[in-house]
Amino acid sequence: MKRDWDLIRKILLKLEEKADNTSFLENDVFDGVSPTIVNYHYKLLEQAGLITLEDLSDLDGENYVALSLTWQGHEFLDKIRSDNIWNKIKNAAKAKSLDLSFDVIKSICATLITSILSGD
Repeated sequence: MKRDWDLIRKILLKLEEKADNTSFLENDVFDGVSPTIVNYHYKLLEQAGLITLEDLSDLDGENYVALSLTWQGHEFLDKIRSDNIWNKIKNAAKAKSLDLSFDVIKSICATLITSILSGD
């Protein structure tokens, strides 16, 4: 299964919106996206250290709920929160014929931030 960076961003934004740490984000809250795909992305985000999750899997299959962003999750989301910046990241990667990856996104973010701070 291929990573869906737009879904990853939506998950991070949705987790940040949660009212408190006692609630959780189930895998069926993203309209039009199957719970299987959301589960896969929850697991990827947990492996990357960006979210905490609870594993509710049983004999019927994998099932996760996202609990919260980690410090690194907040830091990463802060870099990609703006729709304008997110679109610039995707366009820059596409223009350079690069697949989006965690490292590519962070690198483009650093370049954009440097450009913004220097007034370019």
